[in-house]
Parts: sequence; C-alpha cells; structure tokens
Amino acid sequence: MIEAQRLSFIRSNQKLIRSEILNGLQEAINRGETDPSFVGRRVALPSSFTSGMRYMFNNYQDAMTICRRFSYPDLFITITCNVN
Repeated sequence: MIEAQRLSFIRSNQKLIRSEILNGLQEAINRGETDPSFVGRRVALPSSFTSGMRYMFNNYQDAMTICRRFSYPDLFITITCNVN
C-alpha cells in the first residue's frame, strides 16, 4: 500500500521531477516524428524510488566505483539469520 501511494504521488507530480527531460520527447523530435500518438506518455520515476531502474543503476555505478578504487573483492560471503 505504501509503494502504491508513492507511485501515485510520483505520477501526479511529474512536473516536480522535471520529467520533460526524461519523457523521450526530445528524442522523438530529433527522429522527426510529428505524430504525437507515437510518442506516448511515460511516468518518470526518480532515482530515490527503490524499485526503479534508475535506483538500481545508481547502486551499480556506486559499487563499480568502490571496486575500481579499492580493487575487486576476492571473496563474496552472504549470511542469513533465522531469528527463530
């Protein structure tokens, strides 16, 4: 429910996110498309939305920067815990 409310807020406040840059309108104009029915309307998710592609891409870029700075890990260990 919380994620649905966040998505509803993002959908209704696209002007605050400056989505005109991300909607692909400039690319459509550059390609010469003049029929607006081919362009469509997209909802741009901010990079702070945790399930979005931009969020995941930013995390990936951060991880690669850490690896480049401190070298790649030799061992990757995951630990799970059962609280019961």
